[in-house]
Amino acid sequence: MLIKRRIYNVLFWLAYIGALIIEKPTYIGDSVISCFSYLFTLLVHFSLFAGMIIANSALLIPYLLEKQRFGWYLASLLVLLSGYTFCISRYNHMIHDVLFQDALTKTSGGFWDNFVYALCCTVITSMLYVTQKWSDQQEQVKNSQINQLQTELKYLRLQINPHFLFNGLNTVYGSIDKGNFQARDMMVQFSDLLRYNLYEADVDMIALEKEVNYLKNYVALQKARSNENMQVSSTLTYQNGGVKIAPLLFMAFVENAFKYVSRDDTIINRIMIRLKEDAGRLDFTCENSYEETEPDVGGIGLTNAVRRLDLLYKDRYQLAIKKEQNLYQVHLILTL
Repeated sequence: MLIKRRIYNVLFWLAYIGALIIEKPTYIGDSVISCFSYLFTLLVHFSLFAGMIIANSALLIPYLLEKQRFGWYLASLLVLLSGYTFCISRYNHMIHDVLFQDALTKTSGGFWDNFVYALCCTVITSMLYVTQKWSDQQEQVKNSQINQLQTELKYLRLQINPHFLFNGLNTVYGSIDKGNFQARDMMVQFSDLLRYNLYEADVDMIALEKEVNYLKNYVALQKARSNENMQVSSTLTYQNGGVKIAPLLFMAFVENAFKYVSRDDTIINRIMIRLKEDAGRLDFTCENSYEETEPDVGGIGLTNAVRRLDLLYKDRYQLAIKKEQNLYQVHLILTL
């Protein structure tokens, strides 16, 4: 777009310089002073024309014509053309009679000739400006269509992989011995978690009931992976399961609990998850034991969770994170 705009500008100014060479004031002097005054005349002639074109392109068209104030644009254009024509008709006298006090430089055309010339140039300028705008809009539409197609193709590619994955999971499930209930249950829970992430959680808001069921499946899957020294308890209750909430809002806290929980075989390592919803007020607590030698709990997942809360529930949540006596606790109070 920028290259096209520059090409338009270069072509226009080249056309004007060509017209200026043809219509330039006639040099009639025979001294250095007269030569200098002639060059000064050309400079003033060009500056007046450039000022008119810039005023039309930078002021009248953007602030009047583009905002469909056609009456004001025509009136302002007439004032601009009249001012330009008056100056172009008088500058010769001002330069030579007042400034240099030498013979007048012969110029072609009278008042109306200069007015018509200026009108034609401003019309051409306006047409070039409108053409540029139309070209820019067409380019934007084209880019938008390309981006839309790329997004659609990306979405289709993403759909292919989950289908393949679910088919593979069904094959693995069918290969597990029917007497191995724990492994079969874990496979079903994992499939439900994956399906929720891929299909149901891809929305702005989701029912609290579905989010709670997802948490229950996740906790159950993690409990099945844990050894006897891991004590995992969860209490997830709600009064209104249909209330809407941002999907996967608690997962960063729960995932961190299972990731950073202590794994000392000499003690009982524990994780406690509690969620209660009552009249649109949600109280969530997640605790886990940890070892002092572990790195700082959190990371990018925790940062993203806090950022989501700021964006979606600004001034409607309270988040407290504490670390004391080898216990890491997250307490979130949220107004839905």
